[in-house]
Amino acid sequence: MTTVSKKLGWKQVIATAPGSALVLIVDDNAEVRKSLERLVKALGYEVKAAASAEAADHWLGAERFDVMMLDIELPKMKGLEFLSGALNRDPELAVVMLTGVDDPKVAIECIEQGARTYLVKPVEAEFWQMALRDALAVRKLLVERNSGTVS
Repeated sequence: MTTVSKKLGWKQVIATAPGSALVLIVDDNAEVRKSLERLVKALGYEVKAAASAEAADHWLGAERFDVMMLDIELPKMKGLEFLSGALNRDPELAVVMLTGVDDPKVAIECIEQGARTYLVKPVEAEFWQMALRDALAVRKLLVERNSGTVS
């Protein structure tokens, strides 16, 4: 008799997203940054915040983050430029790109550069939560794969 194991789908994978995580929010708009900090903390995650790519680079050198929420329009170094360096430093980092500009070409470029998703502000809190859980679930799969604990 053959045993058939049930395959997991994305819904089950996302449901197993870690309940704890360290999230880095990078946005030069203080109001947006504070709002995201409150939301992410309310979801039970630890948060660090930066107003620039340079400040975010400092945080990435000091701690290992699970997710980075990265604004595209930052002073000096743009978010898309910073994305490449951040992922070179930690390829398992899940990145959610944030922008006020709804441009499909930029969205595609972000995804091609390694971002998990691209969100156009303003975003409903429920959708932030879904994007964060998705990013954490994918990161968990990457970490497990890279450590050899997943077949």
